[in-house]
Amino acid sequence: MKKLLILLLVLAAAYFAYQKFVVSSLSDEQKQVQVLADEFSAAKQRLAQAERSAGISGMDTTGDFDGVVHAVGTMLEKLQRLADGLTEEKAVDMADKLAEEMRAFLDRKQ
Repeated sequence: MKKLLILLLVLAAAYFAYQKFVVSSLSDEQKQVQVLADEFSAAKQRLAQAERSAGISGMDTTGDFDGVVHAVGTMLEKLQRLADGLTEEKAVDMADKLAEEMRAFLDRKQ
């Protein structure tokens, strides 16, 4: 329990440092893409947790799986709408890379 608490504190500190130093230096368009990238990362983590839970307990986690796949599909649609209005080259590159990752994820999981 103590190790888990320490791990959570370290992760929280890393998250705040990331927000302060990386995200704050991004432009508004890059921040919009980064928000979707963070959501995608959280969805992948939820799926990994569901897979671990299924492996450990043998519980049926198909609902979690379907929910994550649907959420990533929705994120990809949002990203495509956002990418249509992006003007900065760096933001467009970020969006292209993220869309590619999302498509690869969906291809593997469907």
